[in-house]
Amino acid sequence: MFRASDGKILQMLRDLGARLFQSRRVFDSVGARMGGVILGSVAPVSVLGGVLVWQDYVHLSEASLRRGEAVRLTADRRLRHDIDRTTAMLETTGEFDADGDRTMRFLSLAQSASGMKYCFLAELDQAGSVVNQVTSTVASGGGCEGVGGRPTGDKTFAEVVTSGKRAYARVVAPIAGGGGGFPTRVRFLVAVEPLDQAVSLAGPLDSTGGDVFADAAAWYVAPGGELSPLCAQCAWSRPPAGVVASLTSEAQETKSETASLITTYSSYTYGPVAGVGAILVATTRLPREAHSLWMLGLWILTIFGLLVTGLIGVMVAAHRLVVSPLRQLTQDVKMWDQSGRFEPVNARSTPVEFRTLSNVFRRATGRLARREAELERSIARQNLLIREIHHRVKNNLQIVASLLNLQGARIRAADMKEEFMLARDRVRTLATLHRHLYVEGEVESLNMGRFLAELGPQLMEAAGEEARAFITLQVEASDIVFPSNLATPMALIVSETVSNSLKYAFPDLRSGTILISLTQTGDEVILVVADDGIGLSASQGINDREGIGLQLIRGFARQMGAVLQIDEGAGTRYTVRTTLSARRAEAG
Repeated sequence: MFRASDGKILQMLRDLGARLFQSRRVFDSVGARMGGVILGSVAPVSVLGGVLVWQDYVHLSEASLRRGEAVRLTADRRLRHDIDRTTAMLETTGEFDADGDRTMRFLSLAQSASGMKYCFLAELDQAGSVVNQVTSTVASGGGCEGVGGRPTGDKTFAEVVTSGKRAYARVVAPIAGGGGGFPTRVRFLVAVEPLDQAVSLAGPLDSTGGDVFADAAAWYVAPGGELSPLCAQCAWSRPPAGVVASLTSEAQETKSETASLITTYSSYTYGPVAGVGAILVATTRLPREAHSLWMLGLWILTIFGLLVTGLIGVMVAAHRLVVSPLRQLTQDVKMWDQSGRFEPVNARSTPVEFRTLSNVFRRATGRLARREAELERSIARQNLLIREIHHRVKNNLQIVASLLNLQGARIRAADMKEEFMLARDRVRTLATLHRHLYVEGEVESLNMGRFLAELGPQLMEAAGEEARAFITLQVEASDIVFPSNLATPMALIVSETVSNSLKYAFPDLRSGTILISLTQTGDEVILVVADDGIGLSASQGINDREGIGLQLIRGFARQMGAVLQIDEGAGTRYTVRTTLSARRAEAG
């Protein structure tokens, strides 16, 4: 079944089709299409340039993040190296089954060789009490005895412990005993050093030999999220708590143990270090990086400005060199269509193709104008000849009518005289028809309203003074243009019907009225000739001449393709219905 949602979908599709059709009309002009071609040719280069510029921007914006990752990796390498070296030292010392004095001498030697970096270097018993200890020094960051711890197990291990706000790297190694197991008196060697010293004392972290902490800040991240700076003398601002929580959470979710974050002013890198914990490195954008970003932005604006300027220049040049000459040529053609004169304006900037087209069109219009002038002269001569023919036909018909009138006046027999008079009236009707064609200058059409306005009085004039004294003729005809093949039979029908009414409808000087009406409804033309006389049936006994007139009326109606209707009542009414379109088509 048809659902309401289906109707909505169909309506959406129709709206989309309408929008697409309207969008097609936007590219109807030459200017719009040239603009589309230019933009289409520039778009791939612009997109490629935009991608390259975006890559450069990302590379520059992530420079501080890459520096932070480099600091983390370097710290990891340095701390791992330091722990391995401390572990090797403790394990080597513990392998000697020596007494306490000898062990202390080894530890003192190791402390001296390391540059006094250990803040706590001692021998502990199983309970964690100090058996022997190398004296701490200020250089080694003394005062870290509290992080010695209580060793457990029988294997060497390294870890990071915190005390206060400082983190320490602690390495514990058991002293080898006899029998392959722990002797009754288990001892351990413990080395503790500040984590910042373990990371930085081995050498500068910057690959260029500078101090990496000049451009970065690093903290050890305890399992609970506490931060311990890797530089005791540096007054670093602690990162927001939300940053630490976000990075640790991301590292746990991705299971990659590393995470990074870029904020408006800083970049943060979080990751493991030496397998003993994790550090957080914060870096800020260096002046040279900011300068590079500014230069990149300026370069982007410059390229964009040059691109826009180039596009505007190309569009203006295309408009001046192509679109404007084409519009001028179009305007010249429109002026030729309106006035018949083609006068092109060919400037130097007009393309040679347009100039060639304009010259060809000018020659063609010149030949066309000459041909039209010849045709107009031919038509004028033809019209003159046709008017002359109509004039001569009209004169000849008038001569024939005059001859019939003279001959009829000499005839004594009433029947023969009437025949001559009827023929005379018909010839006069045709002469009047040709005179109208001659006067109006039309060959194939005739204004029937004007013609009937003249034909009626002419028929009354031929009827004589007695008929004019008692009979009134009314002509109500609209200005309807008839084709010539329809005008002639229509005029003869009017002549015959009016003549019949004048001769037979009003006997014994009876007064009355004859009406000639010509109207048009749509394509249908209706001719009505009516009188209020004695009627067609009553007049049959007076004379049978009207039989010939009726035959002529019916014959002319058939020639017109019209419908003839004769009604009797208070007089006689002739109605003729015909259409003009079919007759005009036949005439054409």
